[in-house]
Amino acid sequence: MKNFQILFFSIALVGLHSCNKDELVIQQGECMPFFISDTYEYPIVPGMDEWADLKSLSEMVQACQIPNSKLKSISTEGLLETLLTYPLILDYGAFNFGQDGFERIKSENNGFEELYGRTNFFNVITERYKLMSLNCDKNHYPPFFAGIETPIQISFETIEFFMLQDELLNKTNSNQRIQILELVLEKLQAKKEYGISQNENLVSYAILGKIMINENYSPFVNINDENEIVAGLVRIPIGFDSELLDLIEDKAKELKASR
Repeated sequence: MKNFQILFFSIALVGLHSCNKDELVIQQGECMPFFISDTYEYPIVPGMDEWADLKSLSEMVQACQIPNSKLKSISTEGLLETLLTYPLILDYGAFNFGQDGFERIKSENNGFEELYGRTNFFNVITERYKLMSLNCDKNHYPPFFAGIETPIQISFETIEFFMLQDELLNKTNSNQRIQILELVLEKLQAKKEYGISQNENLVSYAILGKIMINENYSPFVNINDENEIVAGLVRIPIGFDSELLDLIEDKAKELKASR
């Protein structure tokens, strides 16, 4: 792996979403975890004795609710980081269909409705996703779990689940959706070169498919109508037909080239 010079940047924002108009500091460097100063720290997390004392899923969920005062004042950057580090965020992996699991997660934590309601969410998540690098390997991006190394593909998959949701894609305009498509294609190519398999990239393919449907891109829409590709893929099953995934990628590249 090549050695990359670590780059740091600091952005100060003072506005509606900053806590008491304090300075919001965002730092990220290649192969250095993000630091966002107003990220909410959950008082009870896995690894603590208090977490082990929780007796049910509902108790865990309740322990991870974000206080309303924090929810309304936290920056969108901080809120996204807070939800990426939600202690139950990887529960989607326990479902036969990952989207079913993510729907449960969205419904149980009060931060998601607030996040998808933020008018700058598109800008925040695309910038966050753009800065992520495969060169960083394990445990550089959330979710983090004490004593467990999080493979880089899980970090990418998790943030892509946030991007897959209708609450984002249906609110974006055509230019914004194409921006997402271009970013996902770029990251997909990098992940393939890294050695991440197609079935570990299903969320990427699902995003591409949904965007082509939303854009009414007829070369793909016609094929999709005949094969019902997206309807099955967007639920994120355990595996999917590799030829159909190749087709999605090829048509997405054609759409990108046509713009």
